[in-house]
Formats: sequence, structure tokens, C-alpha cells
Amino acid sequence: MKKFLIAALATTTAMTAHAGTINFDARADYDSKTYDESNLDDSNQFYFKTIRLDYQGKVNDDLAFRLRAAYNKNGTNNAGDNSQTALEFAYLTHKMSEMFSLQIGKIGSEYGAIESQTSGADLYLTSQAYTKQGLWTPTGSPAGTNSLVGHYLSTSSLLYVTGAKLIFNITPDQNLSLVVFKTPDVSAVGAITPAATNSNAMMEGLIYKGLFMDKNLRVMASYHYGTGNPTADKYNLYSAGVSYNFGGYVLAGVDYTNSGFERDLDGAKDSIYSIIGKAAYTGWEHWVPRIEIIASEEKVESNTDATLNGTNKFMGYGAVLEYKPIADSIFRYHVAYSNTTQQMADTAMADAKVDQITIGARLNADFLK
Repeated sequence: MKKFLIAALATTTAMTAHAGTINFDARADYDSKTYDESNLDDSNQFYFKTIRLDYQGKVNDDLAFRLRAAYNKNGTNNAGDNSQTALEFAYLTHKMSEMFSLQIGKIGSEYGAIESQTSGADLYLTSQAYTKQGLWTPTGSPAGTNSLVGHYLSTSSLLYVTGAKLIFNITPDQNLSLVVFKTPDVSAVGAITPAATNSNAMMEGLIYKGLFMDKNLRVMASYHYGTGNPTADKYNLYSAGVSYNFGGYVLAGVDYTNSGFERDLDGAKDSIYSIIGKAAYTGWEHWVPRIEIIASEEKVESNTDATLNGTNKFMGYGAVLEYKPIADSIFRYHVAYSNTTQQMADTAMADAKVDQITIGARLNADFLK
């Protein structure tokens, strides 16, 4: 019996060693929003900001895979790739040589710089280029939008795409990637959906990422170009970001993200840029205070609704305090406050504001440990 238990334990340990990781990542929040000069009602809710399983493993040293599913998303199928919207990652990585790797499947487009590379469970105040959300709904805005005209591609709509990515490792700390995938379609209506399977709408992207100065300096830049549905529609997407770790105690960074759209049918244009600045003090064992600021500007040229033409401006400020009661674990409580102001081209709705308070907790842990 003793030998059997020892053998079973050894077998289980060996299986676990080769099973990879299965991470449970969940963030639950209480969220309160108070609006001023907006047609949206004040609101509060308890909800899951994040709840997902992330499995990463290896077939051998040259072939790895990843599968991540979110359980706080709608489970309907995407028309473009026949995958559920809850499926975030499903790809294999083939290490073809020391310099080149290939990813195939549902991958990240890596548009949006450092903001897009930050886990959603660690985001509080997000830019308008990321969320595509403002404070009110203008008359004549296409169905499916919240406040913006709705034709540009937001960072969040390109977080997960189905396609292929070739990664060129310049050095151990620098790489250049080429990605190709089908363009999500927002040209016909405001809502973002995968482009029809019978269209030629495609998008390509070039991404650079690097670490410098003993990995304290992080740099990322990307350019994505795509055609829409119909294919004469055009998208041009730019992003760049830099962050620096000052003495191991202060982590600060800034991002620039620009998304542009031009529709062939009537020459309409919709573009937005966002500048995001964030800083956190990490010198305390249990407490991490953060400050955040965002500035966004959207330019609209519409031939169907003249009231939308002009420039919409957004400014947001935020403060966050995280408490980590258990050392060496990804478990925390957090409280965050933000204030966002918008000034729309329609002066009748200028200076709308929202105050947001978020209180919650996050856990990220490996099931196999």
C-alpha cells in the first residue's frame, strides 16, 4: 500500500510538472456612476469585470499552446471565425528557430500599446480609443454606439483576432512581429462585428517591442492598416507607448493611440486619438497607490448628419489604491475614483461629466498549485 501511494504521488507530480498552468483570474466590483448634464441615468451595480480560465502548456520545447476563455462574455458565435465571443485566446506557437516563431489561431493584434497589453483585470480608467465609450448618445448616431459615431476601430475591438503572427526575435529583449487577420466590420453600422466571410476585408500590422536599461525601460510601437467591407473602406491605426521603472519604486508610463477610418461610400471620416498617462508607487509591501490621466479627441466628418461634424474632446482623471494582504500572491482589494468630462461638437451637450467609484477584489491563481 505504501509503495502504491508513493508511485501514485510520483505519477501525479510528474503529470503536474508537464501539464502547464491553468490560471483562474477573477475580478468582482461594485461600481457607481453619477452623471451631470448627460442623458444617461445614474447607476450602480455589482458585476464581474473579469472571470476567466487561462491554460498554457507545451507539446515540446518547440511547440506551445494557449487557451483562454472568459465567463463574463456573451457566448454567441462570431460570424467571421465561428468562435464564441467568450473565447479570447486559442493559438499554438511554433518556435521555428532561435530567431523566428509563428503563432496561429485566436491571437492578440497588439494594437493599442501598453494600455492594450495590460490585463483587463488591472485596468480602471480607460481611454476613449480603448473603450469607444463616452457619456451620452447623440441623435443620429448609428445603432450599437454609446456616444461616438462608431466607425473607428477601438483598441478593445482588436484585443483578440483570428489570424497568424510571425515573430522575429531581434535580441532576447527585442522583437518585431507581423500579424494578419480579418478586419472587424464597423463600416455599415455602428456595432462592431466580424466582416462577412465572403468579403476580402483584411488587416495587417507591424509591432515592435523592446526592453532596455536592465529591463526598466519598456517600449512598444505598432502600425496596423486594413480594408473594410466593402474593401474600399480604409483603416489606419497607430500606437506607441513607453514605461519606466524608477528605482524599483515608481512605475510610470505614457501611451499614444490613434485610430482612423475613411468610408468609400460617402467620404465620411471618423478618427480618434488618446493620450494615457499612469504612475504607481510600488515601494510598500501591501499598498500600491496609482494615479491616471487620459485625454482624447475625436474628429468627425459626416455627410449624413451634420450635427455630428466637428471635434469631440474628453478629459479624465483617476486615483486608485490597491491593498495586497497576502505576500507572494496575486490577490488584492482595490478602490478607484475617476472623473471624466466631455465636450461634444454639439454645444447643447457640452461639458457632460461622470464621477465613477469602483470597489472590488481580484484573484489570479494557478489551479495546479
